[in-house]
Order: sequence, then structure tokens, then C-alpha cells
Amino acid sequence: MSDFDFDLDHLDFDAAEQKSKADQDKQQQAQLAELAELQDGGDDCAGGACKI
Repeated sequence: MSDFDFDLDHLDFDAAEQKSKADQDKQQQAQLAELAELQDGGDDCAGGACKI
């Protein structure tokens, strides 16, 4: 067996792909939520409590 022979039978590529897609979806949702917050004014005042 050479140094470049690998046994890939134990790897679950489908599960890894699904996890990767789920992670990407989660990251995209977080970015969209952050963008929505910035578009709403982006201040830290809940419900406009500190606006005059």
C-alpha cells in the first residue's frame, strides 16, 4: 500500500453535504437578520424606548 492509498468507505459524504448546506443556510439567515436590524435603524434601543 502506498502513502497515497486511502480508504474512503467509512466516510459519509451525503451527511457532510447536508451539514454543510444546513450551516450555510444558518449563516445566511443570521446575515439576513443582521441586515434587517441595520435597516431598521440599528440602534440598541428596544422598541424605541431611548428615542426622543
